[in-house]
Amino acid sequence: MNKNYLSFIKNNKNFILLWNSQILSQISINMINFVMATRIYEKTGSTLLVSFIWIFYYLPTFFLGPFAGYFIDHWSKRKILLVANILQGFSILLYLPIGDKFFYIYPIVFLYSLLNQFYAPAEGASLPSLVNKKNLPLTNSLFMITAQTSLIIGFGVSGILMRFFGRDNPIYISALALFVAAISVFYLPKDEPQKKAKADISDFVKQIKFGYQFIKDKKIILFPILLMSAIQVFLVVLGVAVPEFAKLTLGLDIRDAGPALIMPLGIGALLGTYILTKFLKLNRKKYIIKRGFLFAFLVFTVFSLLINWFGDFKAYFAFILMIILGFSGILIFIPSQTLVQENTPAFLRGRVFGAWGFISNAITFPFLLFSASIIDILGVRMFLFLIGLFCLTGYIFLNKVEGVILESQNGNK
Repeated sequence: MNKNYLSFIKNNKNFILLWNSQILSQISINMINFVMATRIYEKTGSTLLVSFIWIFYYLPTFFLGPFAGYFIDHWSKRKILLVANILQGFSILLYLPIGDKFFYIYPIVFLYSLLNQFYAPAEGASLPSLVNKKNLPLTNSLFMITAQTSLIIGFGVSGILMRFFGRDNPIYISALALFVAAISVFYLPKDEPQKKAKADISDFVKQIKFGYQFIKDKKIILFPILLMSAIQVFLVVLGVAVPEFAKLTLGLDIRDAGPALIMPLGIGALLGTYILTKFLKLNRKKYIIKRGFLFAFLVFTVFSLLINWFGDFKAYFAFILMIILGFSGILIFIPSQTLVQENTPAFLRGRVFGAWGFISNAITFPFLLFSASIIDILGVRMFLFLIGLFCLTGYIFLNKVEGVILESQNGNK
């Protein structure tokens, strides 16, 4: 880690507290997602039933997503983070008594996600108030480094833990991590919202509409949100496709899918995050994002059309391709998130980040709903080819749109 990172971490105690909560929360959800997806696939062999994990995860968005940002702007973000971490820790423990009755997994996923509708936007809205604006690209890089490291740990270690210590071991570890995350955010500075929530439905509706109108009118906010939504689509469809791709195309044991495919994805993201911290200062954000879509298109094309050419070495080439894919995702995500943070006023951050979650999930949900069926009908490789065409469309679109929509209004590139 370079001197800029070390110096920043050393002098920002409050950021460390929020960062620690993010790390532990991410490790927990990645471990649990892998464990539960593996359990369902081993029990049923159905990609469709695995995809239901993600369907139940995104359903709460349609109940709370449009409104959660309002409460985050009018409540203490510290208290939201604290309560959410504690309740999510208890929700994880609900997996213990279900045994082989896999269908009970879905309502627990729903409950966890319901709580996350408050946690995720509160975390995103808290970050700009804990660091200087000039450090936002660096903090976003650190958050992405740990998000991808957590992905590596969560998916990579879960299979090992299940092999050697029993399949319930990751559940205990995940719940404990969330309780420690709650202790961390407890020590964040106490915050009071600029304006308390009113028990007035007309004011509530007015404030919600104002947040969405702000996003609609500010292309510098709207387009990055759409681009970050594209990244979420990639991750979700990969989560659905990985078990079948690993087993049928690469010939891997399903428990090895995490180390073989998800870990290199995280490694690529780590590499991209480290490089992008310097690269972002020298290039326009639009240029960087375009390269991300182009690299992703090339990876999905090789996966869908050329992977069998590598014969017995295809698993090794898949490892390398996943590193490139992780790198390309970072090229899209970090510049986009920095633009949103730089151009959103403090009093609107909760609503903007809440709306981002809702918009992302609303876009992702149709892909999630039909991806498993498409895989079953067309096969996983043809499905990946369609995702590649989606990436190519993104690249072509960015070549045509005006550059100003992806340039910060404060003069940064």
